[in-house]
Amino acid sequence: SSGINAEYGVHFTDTTQTGSNLVCGVDFSKFSRHVQFLALSSIVLGLYILYGFAQEKIFHIPGFRSHGWYLTFLQFTFVTCVSYIDSKWISRSRRKEETPYYEFMILAWLTVGSIGLSTVSLGFLNFPTQVIFKSCKLIPIMIGGIFILGKRYRLHEYLSVILMCAGLVGFSLADQTVSPEFDPKGIILICMALCVDAIFGNYQEKLMKKYPVFTNADITFYSYSFGTVLILTWLMSTGQLLSSVVFTRQHPQVYPLAMLYSSLGYLGVQCVLALIKSSGVLVCTIVTTMRKVLTLVLSFIFFAKPFCFQYVWSGSLVILGIGINVYTKNKASIHRSFGAGSRSFQRFISSHYTPISEAERTIQQV
Repeated sequence: SSGINAEYGVHFTDTTQTGSNLVCGVDFSKFSRHVQFLALSSIVLGLYILYGFAQEKIFHIPGFRSHGWYLTFLQFTFVTCVSYIDSKWISRSRRKEETPYYEFMILAWLTVGSIGLSTVSLGFLNFPTQVIFKSCKLIPIMIGGIFILGKRYRLHEYLSVILMCAGLVGFSLADQTVSPEFDPKGIILICMALCVDAIFGNYQEKLMKKYPVFTNADITFYSYSFGTVLILTWLMSTGQLLSSVVFTRQHPQVYPLAMLYSSLGYLGVQCVLALIKSSGVLVCTIVTTMRKVLTLVLSFIFFAKPFCFQYVWSGSLVILGIGINVYTKNKASIHRSFGAGSRSFQRFISSHYTPISEAERTIQQV
């Protein structure tokens, strides 16, 4: 099984195996699987909750909502520098005889579309609404599969999509009713981002299989460096670059928040990949879904915004749809995990508590 990290556009496949499991020079493979799971899942939750907090904090700066593309430009510039360092001195990628620049340029367009449109949508939507929509990538993937590839899906997959769609409609209507910042343009932008993301994931997987010599750091560097040039060209041609620079000079807190936001996201991706390597895609999917739930709750707690109960049941429908899809696709893995946990519990009980014989029980009663 496989998945996509929408925050930074990194594709991952289930690579649970032996060997090193490095995160910023720290080899987690030296620890037991349980310690790796506890440490990495805690780090992923913490990093991405802070990542969401930093992103929402930036968009709460008065007047920033029209500068989403500039934030994306800062993010791409930072990740380009960090991924280059990672590729050259941390991952120590092998030398490549030929680099497919044309294919990486296509990947850069898709990366910009996926991340840029998602970020810009926050100028028109509440943060929780954006998070809910980003959780529903299964919808455009299925629609594309039906109409473009002629695929047929199982009943549970249709049920998942129906629940997600109902939840999205409910969340959007609630946002439209109670939020003064709601703008239908945001829904259009985030839907476009999801569609691009569906194409992006398949294309990146194709490149990773076609060019296995390139590491995640290599692919991130090329897609983000080309993407930085694309975004800079857009900002200059539309005149947004000058206005954004003027705005950030008047609000200097944007730069440290943008650096924090970018670094948290990049570190989060590395920890997600390490968690997949140690515990598998299923566990990682559960952890990242929990992260989104916590992010939604904390967003309402720390950032004042209108609230209504419709947000609760709409979000619950989306989470239920995701849960059905995850369970049915990983049923065997889940049953194996529960079976292993049950056997471990039984061994623990039998090793610590000796069964009382019938004779002993009779003596105790006497």
